[in-house]
Amino acid sequence: MGGIALAWLIGEGIIIYRQVAKDHHAPVPGTLLASSGFFALCALLAEYPPARPPATLLAFGIVIAAWLQAPLVAPAPAAAASPAPAVATSGPAPRA
Repeated sequence: MGGIALAWLIGEGIIIYRQVAKDHHAPVPGTLLASSGFFALCALLAEYPPARPPATLLAFGIVIAAWLQAPLVAPAPAAAASPAPAVATSGPAPRA
């Protein structure tokens, strides 16, 4: 269980650091709840002794994937909005 708890703490740290560095505020509780729920399921799986090593490896694998910003784990960076088309300001106003 210690390995999964360590992976959970590292994963929460990654989430909090990225949110604070990017948006300058704490992450929404739902993000931390979803992450904690996943690691709780890993801990539940690890209660079965033969499944403990795979559950721990899965937990650390998700942490490594989040650290490397894998597309299925970390959200994709927001695309820059295209600038509005230029509007001609010279000439007479259109008649309706």
